[in-house]
Amino acid sequence: MVSRFGGRGVSRRAVWSSVGRKLALPLLSFGLFASLAAPSRGDGDSKEPPTTAPPPTIQAGSDSKAGSHALLGAVDEITRKVVAIRGLPMKSPFARGVLTRQEITLRLKERIHNDYSPEEVRGEALMLKRMGLLPVDADYEKLLFELLSEQVAGFYDPYRKTLYVADWLPLDMQRPALAHEIQHALQDQHFDLKKLARPLKSEGDRQLAQAAVVEGDGTAVMMEFAARGMGVESAQLPTVLARLGRQMMQLAMSTTPSLQQAPAVLRESLMFPYAAGLEFVAAVRADKPWSRIDAVFRDPPVSTEQVLHPDKYLSGERPWKVTTASLTSLPQYKELRRDVLGELMYKVWFSRAQSDRDAEQAAAGWGGDLLVGFAQEGETLPLLVALSGWDTEKDAVEAEQAAQKLVQNLTGKSSDKLPPPGKSPLFERHSGDRSFAVARRGQKLLIVCGVPSVSTSAVVAEIFRSWSAAPIGQVAP
Repeated sequence: MVSRFGGRGVSRRAVWSSVGRKLALPLLSFGLFASLAAPSRGDGDSKEPPTTAPPPTIQAGSDSKAGSHALLGAVDEITRKVVAIRGLPMKSPFARGVLTRQEITLRLKERIHNDYSPEEVRGEALMLKRMGLLPVDADYEKLLFELLSEQVAGFYDPYRKTLYVADWLPLDMQRPALAHEIQHALQDQHFDLKKLARPLKSEGDRQLAQAAVVEGDGTAVMMEFAARGMGVESAQLPTVLARLGRQMMQLAMSTTPSLQQAPAVLRESLMFPYAAGLEFVAAVRADKPWSRIDAVFRDPPVSTEQVLHPDKYLSGERPWKVTTASLTSLPQYKELRRDVLGELMYKVWFSRAQSDRDAEQAAAGWGGDLLVGFAQEGETLPLLVALSGWDTEKDAVEAEQAAQKLVQNLTGKSSDKLPPPGKSPLFERHSGDRSFAVARRGQKLLIVCGVPSVSTSAVVAEIFRSWSAAPIGQVAP
């Protein structure tokens, strides 16, 4: 197949490789950064910044970046092109401005401190450390700020109704970045981004899924904007866009070493809304008009499973419901926090002990879950209980085997021989006086981390007896 590029016939692969290189820099939207990698992804009331918009043009940043300031004069022209591509008309003008890296970092800190208490940040960090997803000595908040402030290339703030572009952005990225953020401004005018940006503190998986709609739509528009500027025929765009998500993220990682070296849990949370979101938008839209995605904004996916498998979104498959009871076998422990991990985070967790491909396969049968952390005064790390449901018993067995490898990895026992599938009612390994264990009952899988070794059997028995997990509409056995 041959497409037209600059008046010359070139391969489609060459055209899109060129587009991918131009768009390799991730674009974080400030209004949604909390749903990408912020601490304590979850529900609760957040303090909204003032909604009064500043003057139409804000001159902030270095005088040496006059090119970025001049770019603001192109907003109206780029907006017209974005409207023509996506079909969402601009309802009212929006403010715009340029910020330095230092100014953006300050905005990030302001937002995270508005939405999350220091105790919530600390609790999330401790749980990630117990899961083995962060080094024990890691400064979680510092890691987040450094990674986010480096990756931000522009953002739209739905609370202030203002679009910003970073003053250090390379010239060949400025117009596509602005197209991406203009699309967020249009999304906000039509669908109210504050609803999708508001923290869901016990539903982190759902928040990532919502972010994937917002960022997938913005990234698709950005790439189509860039491709049209390069002369790619518009009829080819929907089909080819579906193949570009992973390539774009691989290019981004190859050009940003700090992202490549970041803990996998932060890297995957950060990149998921863009790469998986782009693929989701392309799959759901297919050959339909853009109005198909408008409908998705009104009824967004409720899990990363639905984003990773668009057919499950289209069929309306919803996660299992998991309910809990007090942990009477360990009365001295108090609940620290809870969250839904989801298919994406199970894949990240499993990948500690096996290849990404095997971890992805093991997580693909996810049906629903709940992760609960319990803390006792005087202890450094909490104990964790993760109860999950899987689509079939075969899926649960695959997840069980992945979880057993994970437990081996977390306890330094990776050389131990695993039992045959389904032959170990309680797979347990120890690290000091703490137990890490896996148990399965049919399609339900339990992982416990950091439980006092003398209490493991009692805790496992109590959870299977008093907690429940079942598909919505069914009664748990």
